Amino acid sequence: MKLSIVFSILISFACFSTYAQQSIAGKVVDAEQGEGLIGAHVYLLNNWRTGATTDVDGVFSLTIAEEDKGDTLVVSYVGFQEQLVPLSEGITIRLEPLQLEGETVVVTAKPLIAEEFKYMEIKKIEIYTNPAAKADPLLAVNSLPSSTTADESANISLRGSSPIETGVFLNNVPIYDGIRYSQLNGIGTFSIFNTAIIQDVTVFPGNPPLEFGNATSGIISMQTDDAIVKGNTNSLILSLANIGFSREQVINENQSLKLFTNWQPSGPIKQLNERALEDIESFTSNDLGLYWYGSTEKMKWKILSYSVTEGYQFNFEHPTYSGIFDQSKQRSFLISNIVRPLGIGSISLNNGLSYSKGNYAYSNVGFGVEKKDLFLGLNYHFSSERYSLKTGVSYDLRNSTVNGNFHEYYFALGENHPTIELNESAVIRTLEGYSYFKFYFSDKLAFGTGLRKNIPLEEDESYLSSQANLSFSEDEWTITAGAGVHNKLGLFENTGEPFEAQNFQKSIDIKRDKDGLETALSLFDKKGEINGEEYTARGIEIYTNYRLNQKLGMSGSITLLDAASKSVGNYTYDLSYFIRANASYRPGRLWTVEAILVARQGSSYSPLSTAIYRDTLDAFEPIYSDISSRLPHYSNIGLSVSKIFAISEDFNMIAFGSLNNVLDRENIRGFSYNFDYTQRDRNFFSRRTAYMGVVLNF
Repeated sequence: MKLSIVFSILISFACFSTYAQQSIAGKVVDAEQGEGLIGAHVYLLNNWRTGATTDVDGVFSLTIAEEDKGDTLVVSYVGFQEQLVPLSEGITIRLEPLQLEGETVVVTAKPLIAEEFKYMEIKKIEIYTNPAAKADPLLAVNSLPSSTTADESANISLRGSSPIETGVFLNNVPIYDGIRYSQLNGIGTFSIFNTAIIQDVTVFPGNPPLEFGNATSGIISMQTDDAIVKGNTNSLILSLANIGFSREQVINENQSLKLFTNWQPSGPIKQLNERALEDIESFTSNDLGLYWYGSTEKMKWKILSYSVTEGYQFNFEHPTYSGIFDQSKQRSFLISNIVRPLGIGSISLNNGLSYSKGNYAYSNVGFGVEKKDLFLGLNYHFSSERYSLKTGVSYDLRNSTVNGNFHEYYFALGENHPTIELNESAVIRTLEGYSYFKFYFSDKLAFGTGLRKNIPLEEDESYLSSQANLSFSEDEWTITAGAGVHNKLGLFENTGEPFEAQNFQKSIDIKRDKDGLETALSLFDKKGEINGEEYTARGIEIYTNYRLNQKLGMSGSITLLDAASKSVGNYTYDLSYFIRANASYRPGRLWTVEAILVARQGSSYSPLSTAIYRDTLDAFEPIYSDISSRLPHYSNIGLSVSKIFAISEDFNMIAFGSLNNVLDRENIRGFSYNFDYTQRDRNFFSRRTAYMGVVLNF
């Protein structure tokens, strides 16, 4: 059945690309130096989905649909003035360095050395316009074919691996506690990242580049804005669950400062979605951030300080207890990045310091989890026409403390049931050195390889991570292949327990962009281990994106997955298929209507076999079957509408609204039982939920 689906879709791909289209090639260069600019973004003014990134020589190629031939090219590059140019073949676009108040600001972009081997790059505009993303950069990743997240959270699973194996980085610094409203099991609804300062999100779903450490499954790398704005700007957001304000203040021609704050109350959205949010008693969140960035001819810097305080109360149901689960959390982190030229290359220093404390209480228990993280990274990067080398060292210190009382028996959680005191600490120190080398055989073929080795501290075991990548690009085709062994030492979020993970994986990604039709095929195979528990995951991802005209576009993907654990009978990511579809319609120049579909196989679970009464506890102990069962098929249709109101040259408003689970489908998350386990109730994922708001920019 799976193979027939694959072949049918592949045949459809082949038959779909017969429309009359035209390929446009050109080059983007530095107007002063005459050198090609690698990584410049080129896209259509009225169809931003049709775009490309320049190669190592500054060359780009676009496939233009018939109806787009009268459009205009938008060309942008960090530190240079954006240009709008008419479409034409063989054009050379000369970008001028960004100037403010008559003085030139020199900003040197430092892309990832493994840029050619990425799977997908998500721009800020895509985060805002994707209804599934809900303006959240991590939730935007869930829209990719590589996401195998089995719930509706921002804890991202990539290609059948646990979210704890996914590395999340902000400005090349690891972020370990980036989920808002996270429960004790680590599942959270949103990320803490503010899209207003995010420039782009780069995703490596497999074989993550070894310039990043402590990630075994994949990498999500976010970069903040670094182009100095031309004037002071303000933004005010008013929505059902958020009131936020941000201001960007130009300090001088070389630097800028952005201040942002948000307050998230639960009252309005709960009143509008009373049934859908009936299990949530209340939530609140307050955050404050300060972002300072700039550049000169000798240095480039980014400094981000952010703090968030949140509370979350929800109805907790258990056979022996029914009441409120109360949790609160405070988090603060400081990230700094400094880049300076050194010899024929540049040296960069990436530092991160974070602190969090969560308190949890229900029934007769209460406990706290405190975490302190320190990251120091020093890198040197140089490149020539044919090769690049990046090498460095990193130190990652993680400290967690768990203090409080817990129930002694998992099936006896009542207010009179016994508890035990726990006061434990865990410390992980990871010192690693790495080198990544990339060689261009030609402008079409690139090869990369890397090693990352830990330097054992105290009684740590020695390990070595290694990888190799190959990328070929010609005309409309791009083929990327890679294999590697990756290692990670970490802490389970919210519980603070340490874990060790290792992953061996290989993959190949084939992309074609021709005649306005973008298609992709990915094959992957991985074997992983977390604290000695082994699992395997292999699969096929198929993706297509086609824009019929300037008003209507659609995309879709199907992921066929075969994942299993050797030690756990019901592996969370043992899901045979994921289906995603998106349709967008623009009835007017400033209107956007989008619909999304997400469907997957239901999760496996162990059904209840019997329950044994324990008279000393006055509670029943459930006994579950060794034979797995499966929840019903999951599907969700979402709809969003947005409209831009250009009120004046310096003032515009964006109104938006969305409806999640339009059909109000009862997607089963799991089951809860009564006291003696003779009756069970179904627990659901999100029911139909409406959301709306406005953003004022002035």
